[in-house]
Amino acid sequence: MVRPLILKFKQTVIEQLTERFKLNERVISPNTLPHFFDPRYKNLEYETIEVRENILEKVKKLIDDITFQFNDNGTQMSQTDQSVTKKTTSGLEFLYGQEENNINDASAQYQNYLGEPLLRYDFCPLEWWKSHEKKYPLIAQIAKKYLCIPATSVSSERCFSTAGNVVTPKRSCLSTENVNLLVI
Repeated sequence: MVRPLILKFKQTVIEQLTERFKLNERVISPNTLPHFFDPRYKNLEYETIEVRENILEKVKKLIDDITFQFNDNGTQMSQTDQSVTKKTTSGLEFLYGQEENNINDASAQYQNYLGEPLLRYDFCPLEWWKSHEKKYPLIAQIAKKYLCIPATSVSSERCFSTAGNVVTPKRSCLSTENVNLLVI
């Protein structure tokens, strides 16, 4: 008699916890998502297959969301407008390749971005996105949002801990000039 009650209680608790805390949803850390938008690490080779698939699903969802926003606002050009703008480019732009190929299809942008070669490790991802913003406008907008997240707060914390170690009760007689020299 007690055993079935305990089993029912366990099942109810598990169902309620799963429902209320959304335990079935895959949670992606805010620190791992920006790696996809960094052209040096976009293959996510260091992540497990499950985490990699979760990140790619999340990115596709973000791209779909932003595409939906573009379509609602009417900022996306129609195909007839695109053909008119391509015809009006000058001969020099055509010869020197100054016209960027603006891909408005979200899935094409996603596939083309994945097809881009990886950057060398000494390249700046922000500069890469600045030069490729016209080529991948939807992904660039998301990249701006996620690449501004610092990967770690260690460098900022290090400044405060350095200052805290310099000015201690034992070193309270230091002049302000000496403290500034030691800290900065």
